[in-house]
Amino acid sequence: MKTLMSICTGIALAATGAAESAFDGTWTFTTPDGGAGWLSIDTAATPPKVDMLWETGGVEPAKEANLSRNTLAFSFPWDHWYMTASGMRRDNLGTLILRLIDKGSTVDASLSRIKNGATRLYADGPPIPLAIKRAAPMPPAPDVNALKFGDPIELFDGKTLGGWRLTNPKDVSGWSVKDGILTNEPKLEDGDNPPQFGNLRTDRVFEDFRLTLEVRLPKGGNSGIYLRGRYEVQVTDAFGRPPSKGIIGAIYSRVAPTANAAKPAGEWQTFDITFADRHATVILNGQKVIDNQPVEGCTGGALDADDTLPGPIYFQGDHTAVEYRNIKLYPRVK
Repeated sequence: MKTLMSICTGIALAATGAAESAFDGTWTFTTPDGGAGWLSIDTAATPPKVDMLWETGGVEPAKEANLSRNTLAFSFPWDHWYMTASGMRRDNLGTLILRLIDKGSTVDASLSRIKNGATRLYADGPPIPLAIKRAAPMPPAPDVNALKFGDPIELFDGKTLGGWRLTNPKDVSGWSVKDGILTNEPKLEDGDNPPQFGNLRTDRVFEDFRLTLEVRLPKGGNSGIYLRGRYEVQVTDAFGRPPSKGIIGAIYSRVAPTANAAKPAGEWQTFDITFADRHATVILNGQKVIDNQPVEGCTGGALDADDTLPGPIYFQGDHTAVEYRNIKLYPRVK
């Protein structure tokens, strides 16, 4: 297979160089399969520093990156993630190569997918155009103590799934109501193509809010609370583990909690989450673990990457069993 350097060398470039800063900053896009994508680029580094989120998983650095006059090309693993009875499975299908070309007033982007074992450059067809756009600027941090919220909205009535639906209607639903509790019981299977269980979202969408709820996980449990359908507050069985961007209370792959305030599996745990001006405050079991921190972009599993839009609350249901109750949202009053 050709290396990224040889691929970049073969690209026809404009006669005059372009300012490297045309690529710098953060970008959002929709993948060809409809997922959320996010980029952070710094061409001042050598080689250029590129971080990307592609649909699922976390933010990861590029394997290779090359800047050649008005073209920036970089590669990432082309992975397929899915849940099985034995745990999350990550199959590598090949390599993703993205090219950004500075056109002066715009930056064009395209994607090539190189399958493992491919003997020609575009094994999956010609490059696919990507409509990338610059991420919206991060607003200043709000004064959390001055925020005002309206009356609580009961997102779950304790009786039915009214007001909720799967994020993908093609998935299998493991959600039901049992004894007043919103319950997820996915019947996970092993194999190369097991049924995928669905995530549950509100019909309504919200912008800024305070969200309170209780959650209970089994041993080894894993779920997530998505704010605006875009930013995951991690929900995992993590009692006793050191703080990280992957444990309960974190903004997954974005912001680590300052402490692990988790209770043991099988106990009810409380969340009090404030999301305002793209800044998150997370109180877990009465302890503030994230204090008004900016959330720079979407997380894996996001419904979209557009930070400017409102979105639903959604609970991750494609991993393990989980229970939620007492789900209340207080909309911000501006």
